Amino acid sequence: MKRKSIGNVEVISFEGRIDQEGSEELESVLQEYIDTDKHNICIDLVNVKHICSSALGVLVAVKRKMKENEGDIKLVIASENLMKLFETTMLDKVFEIFESQRECLLTFDE
Repeated sequence: MKRKSIGNVEVISFEGRIDQEGSEELESVLQEYIDTDKHNICIDLVNVKHICSSALGVLVAVKRKMKENEGDIKLVIASENLMKLFETTMLDKVFEIFESQRECLLTFDE
């Protein structure tokens, strides 16, 4: 996992697989952002091959918390297989999904 700040947006990039352990790490990092009032998150999943169901649950739960604090979590997905997963689980209706980090970042208000 790589983390960086770009303006008022926190960017988290993943590679490979997000399994149970990665899910716990993701939850910890996102909770840290909530605790420090960083509520605009771009999660880059371009290089992710698989994401476990618990990680999906973490994303949904934290998105709800971010919305309560007038923030948001947006995703970057380029993989057709990962996109199909989000469509099948109807999470493509829950999250704004972009093809590039640049596109995602442009949608956050300064």
